[in-house]
Amino acid sequence: MLFSHTPLARRTWLASLGPLAAGVLATPNVLAAAEPNSQAELQARALQTAGIEVVLPPLADNGNAIPLQFTLQAPAGKQLVGFEIIAPENPNRVILRLKLGQAQTRFKFNTRVRLAMSQEVWVLAHLNDGSSLGRGTHTVVTATACFDET
Repeated sequence: MLFSHTPLARRTWLASLGPLAAGVLATPNVLAAAEPNSQAELQARALQTAGIEVVLPPLADNGNAIPLQFTLQAPAGKQLVGFEIIAPENPNRVILRLKLGQAQTRFKFNTRVRLAMSQEVWVLAHLNDGSSLGRGTHTVVTATACFDET
């Protein structure tokens, strides 16, 4: 028998993990706070909106599954390498961050998003030269979907 342990040693070891687990669970989401994704920060970036068409209902009965459709068109001589969907008022602001496997000149995407409250939902398109395009579209949510920061 390679490993032998007594139940007491195992219990002692497991008990020592308690404070470690509590520290990990209590750590704030540093990544979300460091990302410049608040409504004011996105507006301050003054992103070009040409080439982004977003379809989002202006009024949603609840925020559980709101349909979102967008089409991205890269400017002449550039290609799309990825995009983000951001809801600045959600507990987790970045809904989706996707890097395209192959650069595209045109990309169409459909999904459903969960929103905590009425807000502007942003679609950011990242181009192969490092620049970005972005457009925010406002929707009014009559019943919230995010109660416990999920």
